[in-house]
Amino acid sequence: MQNNLFTVRYRNLGIKYLTSAFALAILLSFHWSCSPKMEIPSYLWIDSVDFQITDEVQQGTASQKITDVWVTANGKNLGMYQIPARIPVLEHGVTRLSIDAGVMYGGIPQIRVKYPFFTSHTLTADLQKGRIDTLTPSFKYTDFTKFIIEDFESAGILYQAHGTSAPLRKTNDKDLVFHHPKEDNHYSALIELPYNDTIHHFEIRTVNPINLTYLNSNYCLMEINFCITHNVEIGMIAHSALSTVPAQQIPLANLSGNKNPEWKKVYVNFTKEIGEASSYQMKNFDVYIRATIPFSEKDARFLFDNIKIVYLPTN
Repeated sequence: MQNNLFTVRYRNLGIKYLTSAFALAILLSFHWSCSPKMEIPSYLWIDSVDFQITDEVQQGTASQKITDVWVTANGKNLGMYQIPARIPVLEHGVTRLSIDAGVMYGGIPQIRVKYPFFTSHTLTADLQKGRIDTLTPSFKYTDFTKFIIEDFESAGILYQAHGTSAPLRKTNDKDLVFHHPKEDNHYSALIELPYNDTIHHFEIRTVNPINLTYLNSNYCLMEINFCITHNVEIGMIAHSALSTVPAQQIPLANLSGNKNPEWKKVYVNFTKEIGEASSYQMKNFDVYIRATIPFSEKDARFLFDNIKIVYLPTN
């Protein structure tokens, strides 16, 4: 009797699990049949970009450090992609594309943004599923961008050594001067440390304060080409319209040096600090670039060129 009861319970248990498994199979089958099929995208391949200036005197060098592209297709944001990039697009057929240039603020990989001073590259393309279309977006400065440029080519210089700093001088040494293809560049700024074996630091500042505030500018950044053996700090010294408020020294970026340096480019953002300076009524600011080397160091070299303050006025 006990054996028969055990057998019945065992069989009932088996039927219970069999029924559950069968029900699960039906449920999964229904789910799979109702799930949308994986859509085949078309692709954009972007491995480089083009950048052009329209007026070398007004806009300076065409040197750029565009690292990313931000893409929209038929108004849908596809996100940011680091160049080179293969970009999947679920839009097919005739598609309106808009591509914006992206840079790293301060050379920091975690701070990637659309650069507000460059135009968008727009086009219409016939996209096909599974096909890869190669694009080379072209950018230029917007018509609204304003510039304060020091390229060290003319007699006057907008930056000078400050206090006990080692001197700033121009060099025309072909092995040192910054060169960009198809541009005629003869001079770059040079600072060497230690100076006279005693001075192990430098600080250069703008000769005249820059009259940009939160009231007359939207975005404000510095573009700069540099080739340095030791670390450098870039920042601003904000001057208040209130006589009781002292000048505010604000570090904005740190550039890393290298014993075998190469020319690089960086974008330094002044916008946030200019906006925050409204709390103490900033009337203008100086830009500074500084570095200090250990006393044990003997051969430090700092080269700069194409220092641009670029901004968008409010009107």
